[in-house]
Amino acid sequence: MKAKIMITFNKILVPTDFSKGAEGAYAVAQKIAKKFGGKIDFIHVVPTLKYLNESIKRLGVPLDMNKDIYPRVIEEAEKKIEKAMSSYIAEENRGENIVKIDRRPSEAIVDYAKKNGHDLILIGAKGAHETKMLRGSVTERVIRRSKIPVFSVGDRFNIDKVKNIAVTTDTSELSLASFPMAAALADSFGASITLFHVIELYGSISEEIPRSPEKGESISIYEAIIERLNNYLTKRKIDNVHVQRTGVTFEDEVVITDGDQSRTIPLFTKIEKGVSAHYEIENYASENADLVMMATHGRSGFAHLILGSTAEKVAQYVSKPVITVRPDEKDFEEA
Repeated sequence: MKAKIMITFNKILVPTDFSKGAEGAYAVAQKIAKKFGGKIDFIHVVPTLKYLNESIKRLGVPLDMNKDIYPRVIEEAEKKIEKAMSSYIAEENRGENIVKIDRRPSEAIVDYAKKNGHDLILIGAKGAHETKMLRGSVTERVIRRSKIPVFSVGDRFNIDKVKNIAVTTDTSELSLASFPMAAALADSFGASITLFHVIELYGSISEEIPRSPEKGESISIYEAIIERLNNYLTKRKIDNVHVQRTGVTFEDEVVITDGDQSRTIPLFTKIEKGVSAHYEIENYASENADLVMMATHGRSGFAHLILGSTAEKVAQYVSKPVITVRPDEKDFEEA
């Protein structure tokens, strides 16, 4: 049996509003649960109909939201969620079906996942309320608030066809927080990993990396990223994973040790120059990546909050599936 990287998906939470966009997450959740084991819980949040309730009271209509309206809505939702679970999820991977009433669906989803020990929130990029952005407002708010990794997928994504996982980095160790999960997924699905860094025209953190006149800018940054990645894996005590240099610039291997044996994942490093990081990430991902993984914070964790700039824009507009990972509290302390 393969030794596993220190990533678990024992509990996956799949939010749904029963739209086509939400359904895109079901099959992906099943594939991950089948590969890693574990259970899938479905959750549907009924928004509190505050204004309708107040309007009914003003009109004097003999209806009570809590006694007449919500019980019917909940009953209908429970039937739909049970049907979705039985239709898409294998019996051995079926967990619980949850229907809640809450004024803020995104907060209800994030809070439920945190309180119930979920390892991943897997959500459709768009729900019933379509927008011009590639990720709807509820999905975007879940990504922003969650301390648990969030995997947002479109309805046409096929996880069996993931061949290249792009991991964005601003060269800081904080920005490498998504790498262990990227390695676990690449190992399971036979994919390669590309570390992607953008040298921004008006300044970026990689300016702090000493340049060797003999090696040049890109190679100096590349070597610093690999060194910091190995430091990050060591600090996090992920002892069975390390990056091994091959001698070919920008082309290395992730080595996974399994007892006396080992296996490798192809690792590439891509460094681009551009006006903005999010534009270059979108451009690269649309043509070359099947999945984008990024930490929610970079640099010191405060001076350059990626959410609010790069990661948020990528999460909103990149056409490929995105997994966002929040660094551990230990990572923030060390940064």
